[in-house]
Amino acid sequence: MTGDLELRLVGSPSPRGQIRARDLAVLADALQELRLRIGRELIKTAGRGRTRQYMEELTEIRLSRISPGSTVLTFTQGPTDKLDAILSEEKLLAERFREIVEAIGRDERPDWATDLIAESAARLVDGLRSAAPQVVVRSGSGTEVTIETDHIHRETWTRGRIQTSDLVTAKGRLERVDLRTHEFRLRDDVGNAVDLRHVESDTVSGKLVGQWVAATGRATINAAGLFVALEDARVEEVEDPAAPYVDRALVTIQSILASAPGPDPAGAIDLDDEELAAFLRAATS
Repeated sequence: MTGDLELRLVGSPSPRGQIRARDLAVLADALQELRLRIGRELIKTAGRGRTRQYMEELTEIRLSRISPGSTVLTFTQGPTDKLDAILSEEKLLAERFREIVEAIGRDERPDWATDLIAESAARLVDGLRSAAPQVVVRSGSGTEVTIETDHIHRETWTRGRIQTSDLVTAKGRLERVDLRTHEFRLRDDVGNAVDLRHVESDTVSGKLVGQWVAATGRATINAAGLFVALEDARVEEVEDPAAPYVDRALVTIQSILASAPGPDPAGAIDLDDEELAAFLRAATS
């Protein structure tokens, strides 16, 4: 069991232990929709042996308590008749939900957040801003996120992204592999990260972690025009462009100086006594 979800509304316009009905409705609906969309993205029900009912039970939240201090909303998460053992999907859902809450607090949309997830996050932002100037979100793991609602914006989550139908190839070092979600990530030689979603033959491709790869898939482009993700990606190993320069023998500075040519004794200017005397007078005058 991943535990309860608590929202503490600090400075709410309602009396302690109370919340306006319209604020509760917006918050509850946005939270439920957000969990559902994260769950769908993670599990991809079709072909994975999970039914619609399973998805709804896994992502379900229920308001279990409203208590003072200032006003605390407590939601119970997940199926009502599950065993004590935590399903891997449930744990992963909790992790991704926490990442979204933390991103809302930073007012920064993660690259992995799809448009549907971002749409739900924007609705949650609206609900939080209306409910209180400060909201402390506490997850079942004990993690707390404090959100100053004056500093968050729905526009952070609604800026347009474009998903192309054309196949695009990105090259970089495969730095992250998650076989549970079929999501990888590569980083190119200038530091840009590209998420790889729903990777084909992920078990085989996962063995390439740390290697230089080429990934091909349908690109997602952010508002700045950068590729941030490839959908249904195919990954294959390619040669590391730095390979020709790896394991070369190091040359010390001492070796470089020792091999450098010095002054040529035979190449000095030949002066007679009178010319040398004139030079010394000029140098000391």
